[in-house]
Amino acid sequence: DALPRAPWRVQGRGAAMWGPAAARAAVRQWTFRAPMAARWFSSHETMPITEVRKGMIILHQGQFWEVKEWAPAKQGRGAASYAVTYDELETGKEKSHKFSATSKVTRVELDKSECQVMYHVGEGKEERKVVLADAEYNEVEVPAARFLDVKPEAMPEGTKVILWKDGEAVVKVAVR
Repeated sequence: DALPRAPWRVQGRGAAMWGPAAARAAVRQWTFRAPMAARWFSSHETMPITEVRKGMIILHQGQFWEVKEWAPAKQGRGAASYAVTYDELETGKEKSHKFSATSKVTRVELDKSECQVMYHVGEGKEERKVVLADAEYNEVEVPAARFLDVKPEAMPEGTKVILWKDGEAVVKVAVR
């Protein structure tokens, strides 16, 4: 029997036979294989602009955008276009961009991890960083400028922070 067995298949004497007596006799010899642990990674998918929807994270021109509003626009017999209102995740600014109907963008599925603030390092706006610890106590340094909703100085040690990452790049930060 060279085929791999499914977790619910019966093994043993008479299991290959098609009779009810063989099935009843073999019920006592079930086998189960534990499924392999799934591991999630961020992914990139190129898709037409017509499939973009509110809430998606897209990568366009080297910037990560969170789509706030998506609307088709067409005037008369002209070609259709699509207006996308988005937040630039690096700066937090809301902007809009108009795409042609044949445009393609890259949709990004981000990795989400919960972290805690450990301490603050550096001085000045450019050098100031917040050091976070993830669930496995790996240190992650995040520039203070990435915290758009709250000042990093106002976050004491132990504050819960949610990071969304694309590989090693920190894309979005939220304070709980």
